[in-house]
Amino acid sequence: MVSQGSTRQSVEDIQDWDNIAETYMHQISGAEDRIYEQFKVVMWESLGNLNGQEVLDVGCGHGWFSQAMFEAGAHVIGIDGSNNLLAHARSNNPDIDFIQHELASGLPPLDRSFDRIIAYMVLMDIPEIGPLVTAVREVLKPGGRFIFTIPHPCFFNYKARYDKEAAQWIKGVHGYLTQEVWRIEGFGGHNHYHRSLTYYFDQLRMNQLVVTRFYEPTHIPGTRLEDEEFVAFCRNIPIFLLFETQRLSDESNNRPPNHSE
Repeated sequence: MVSQGSTRQSVEDIQDWDNIAETYMHQISGAEDRIYEQFKVVMWESLGNLNGQEVLDVGCGHGWFSQAMFEAGAHVIGIDGSNNLLAHARSNNPDIDFIQHELASGLPPLDRSFDRIIAYMVLMDIPEIGPLVTAVREVLKPGGRFIFTIPHPCFFNYKARYDKEAAQWIKGVHGYLTQEVWRIEGFGGHNHYHRSLTYYFDQLRMNQLVVTRFYEPTHIPGTRLEDEEFVAFCRNIPIFLLFETQRLSDESNNRPPNHSE
């Protein structure tokens, strides 16, 4: 159940994304996007052959990745909370079914199950993800894959500094295990919901989604940097990560745990 406070927050979040839709759409343009470049190879390995597959794009935004999967042969449905982002998605991709729905409450009624469900850089923007992960599991076919990417909670948004005593660049991490709401000014301002890796793994475990791949890409710094040592440091600190998970078959789900295996 989504709490009343979370519901209010989600309404505010959707308003933020409606307000910044134009800026976001122009900065996140798909194939040339710097974040996508870090994930692209592994993302498509995880998706596999999409020809004829049923695919759900959760938090599809303006639909650029929905379009890429559609062009790869998938039958795609895209869902997002922002009407302004979806207006662009529908205009640019008239052959894809796009649905407006507030994702903190889960998923809308759907008339099919899916071979692949993707949530590209969206879960950290949702105030409560438990109902959504549960809904994902319910519409994912046995053996189907749920793939999502998020900022790396161990490193994202923590400041780098040069430690003179150690003579090296470091990132200082504080309060990591505490769930927090960070106001991120990117694209014009929106909320980021910081959660630990344990939180994400617990959500998957409770919904019997098995992690089959966990990927921390080499970071590509977003600006031209002169300091070669700092560039090397940045490239060795992953700022994003990818989860590939799989729904167990119903037979596997009914097996009692055997901790001796």
